[in-house]
Amino acid sequence: MKKSVFIISEDLNNGVIQSQVLNQIKFLRKHKICEFIILICFWDDKQVEKSKKLSSNFEKYYNTKIFFLKLMTPKLVFSDYINSNRLSVFFSKLKHKIDYIHARTDLCAVISFELKKKTKAKLIWDCRGYGPAEIDYEDNRILNFLKRRYLQYRFDYACKISDKVIVVSSFLKNLVQRIKKDNVFLIPSTASSSLFYFDEKKRSMKRKELQIKTKDLVFVYSGSLKRYQMFDETIRFFKSILRKKNNAILLILTKDFSIAREKVSRMKNIKVMSIEHQEVNSYLNASDLAIMIRKKDLTNKAASPTKFAEYCLTGLDVITNTSEMDYLNMKKEVNNIHNLESKYFSIDSLKKSNRKKTASYYKKKISKEAFINTYKKLYE
Repeated sequence: MKKSVFIISEDLNNGVIQSQVLNQIKFLRKHKICEFIILICFWDDKQVEKSKKLSSNFEKYYNTKIFFLKLMTPKLVFSDYINSNRLSVFFSKLKHKIDYIHARTDLCAVISFELKKKTKAKLIWDCRGYGPAEIDYEDNRILNFLKRRYLQYRFDYACKISDKVIVVSSFLKNLVQRIKKDNVFLIPSTASSSLFYFDEKKRSMKRKELQIKTKDLVFVYSGSLKRYQMFDETIRFFKSILRKKNNAILLILTKDFSIAREKVSRMKNIKVMSIEHQEVNSYLNASDLAIMIRKKDLTNKAASPTKFAEYCLTGLDVITNTSEMDYLNMKKEVNNIHNLESKYFSIDSLKKSNRKKTASYYKKKISKEAFINTYKKLYE
């Protein structure tokens, strides 16, 4: 079995990290493809407060080792060079032999360059978004032009130095292949079918626990409240539904509990909850429809939302718009995706798909298990 270090710069308390990093590590070890240690890079102590509290339990649950390395803030000139050397020196002290460096972002890929040279390990860049486009969500427009130029350079440089690149959308694949023609793997954000699946008993039990009636129509929003998630637009959409259907209920599953609760404090029929990642499946089973609205921009065109995989593996119908083109191509098979921007869209006439059939279809398309041969090739 191959050995790798997974380098990230995000919080372990993040649902996406738990799904796309921690559960991925567990999955690849289970299938004897690769085993990992995790290195969390940070430049602000507050950035890792929750991660450090969780790390001990996570090491036991996911059967891995988690290390922390404080770096210079990426905002400073020459920080990439300094951080690359700092990372290499730190890792040499750990005395871990590795075959691969799995870098989750372009930043992590760039600062892994010295480690790659020193260890002769192959560098896999896990490209999950397009940094230059994400600048549009920042408020300081004066610096945005310069930031965008730098982030484009970093994106291109990560392409050049990586031995293999994972991309999550066809849009990203086209961007990467301008520079790197070979060893580009299109793997959308997946979820494990052992964690996300439809179960009628789970649905019944959770609805009973939440005091949801049989005739209630339950919508669900799962995720953070970042601007590109369009949470405020989601709430406005639900309000329009509530005016037509007084039996509509919205479940909001988010780690941003306080902010979400404050935003909807004066609204009825909304339940806000902060739950662990392992609990999400039960709440999705209890729901009837998922809402996933995204802005039409390059950030979302490049993206592959983890929540989409989780929604569909539980057989949910998804109300969305046309911003995520890759997944809209799947709707022809099971008709569980409903475009709210279509002139034919109506909540009253919306015909829901067969949940068991939908879950079964997506298990073959966007579950981790569906990509096992691709993972084997990635780490061969």
